[in-house]
Amino acid sequence: IVNEVSTLRRHLQARHQGEYLKWSAANGFKSMLPNDAKQRRKEAISSMQSVLGRQSSLEGHLVERGPIVQYSEAVFHEATVSWLIETDQLIHALQHPSFGRMVEIASRAKNGVRIPSRRQTHQAIINAFKTGLLDLRKRFSVSMTSIQKLMSFLINCYRVVLSQGESI
Repeated sequence: IVNEVSTLRRHLQARHQGEYLKWSAANGFKSMLPNDAKQRRKEAISSMQSVLGRQSSLEGHLVERGPIVQYSEAVFHEATVSWLIETDQLIHALQHPSFGRMVEIASRAKNGVRIPSRRQTHQAIINAFKTGLLDLRKRFSVSMTSIQKLMSFLINCYRVVLSQGESI
């Protein structure tokens, strides 16, 4: 029994280093022995210092976005008309509240807008449809109970009226 929890890496390094290295190489496993980990840390620090020692470039971090079009009412109007024509939309689509909401949301984007793929859009539509059906099912089942109670009440009233000989 030991008084501390250990991964036994020091023991492996001292007593079974050859077997461990052979096993790690055969299984494509990075050696976690203390000396090997220490060596990797030293190499990482030295490579980082060599990178910091020279001016780094932004080339690997920049993303090509194409020309940025400056906003103006005329450019937006031209883009909406072009969208209507190319997608064969009705003219009323521009006045639809959902379209206005979409434009409002997109106008607040700081780094551009990523349009969902067809697959993502398809799945979102199916999920919305299923949610709508479940909601309708809940509402309808509640409504059916209420309708059944109302119908039985109306039938009882009709029977009472008929039993009294009154005409409706």
